[in-house]
Amino acid sequence: MKTIVLANHKGGCAKTTTALNIAVALAAQGSRVLAVDLDPQGNLSAVFGVDLEELEESRRTSMRLMLDPQGDFSEYVSQVRPRVDIIPCCLDDEAEAVITAADSRELLLKEKLEPAQAGYDYCVIDTPPSLGTPTLNALAMSDLTIVPIDTGLFALLGIKQLLRKVTRISKRYSPQMQILALSTKYTSRQKLDREVRERVLARFGEDYVFQTTVPKLVAVEEATATLKAVGEAHAESPATFAFRKLVKEIREVLGDEEVGAQAIVRNAK
Repeated sequence: MKTIVLANHKGGCAKTTTALNIAVALAAQGSRVLAVDLDPQGNLSAVFGVDLEELEESRRTSMRLMLDPQGDFSEYVSQVRPRVDIIPCCLDDEAEAVITAADSRELLLKEKLEPAQAGYDYCVIDTPPSLGTPTLNALAMSDLTIVPIDTGLFALLGIKQLLRKVTRISKRYSPQMQILALSTKYTSRQKLDREVRERVLARFGEDYVFQTTVPKLVAVEEATATLKAVGEAHAESPATFAFRKLVKEIREVLGDEEVGAQAIVRNAK
């Protein structure tokens, strides 16, 4: 199982939307995907159809999994699509406080998801807009960390701080982790969008920025509003093709082109 983490402590950069569409696109190609929501806002859980009010009562969340001494991840999993399962999240200040105070707190999620390795091809983790303990848990098990960067005026504020944190966690727990930036909400016709992307390329280097850009299109927002990935709601949208292209790049970065081909054959069968 390869783990893909979406991380940026800036909100509104399409982190959850990207996580949703990556997970669904990978599954559509035949891969088995475990989505993990670590954001207490529960947006990824909600868009996958999880009832957040029921979740608050059951407490079968990613936070509670990390605190569960039995550590059976399967009891926290819900199937939300063919070949897509999710471990959801919702507001739980008590759990987050306990996790933050725990010993070896950065490895709690990695330890609990170790038994999931054999059952899935990919784990896609959506993190909160912060650099707190939940995000550190995701980074500690990451094979590929994607930093979504929108094209707003303040898009690059705090990126140095984020990269320092990611690098520290990578060296300590996940030395093979790769880090790539992704331009989101991008419109090539807009001068500001082009300028921000040029700054992203200059900051990260061309080898560490996805060639694919996620376009700013109404189709993406409409799909999310109906609790769907854009590929499910608008199969012919340019955004659908963009996410397919992004998934192809992700497989290449992870060295999984062969896995992808096998998944497509498995899906066809």
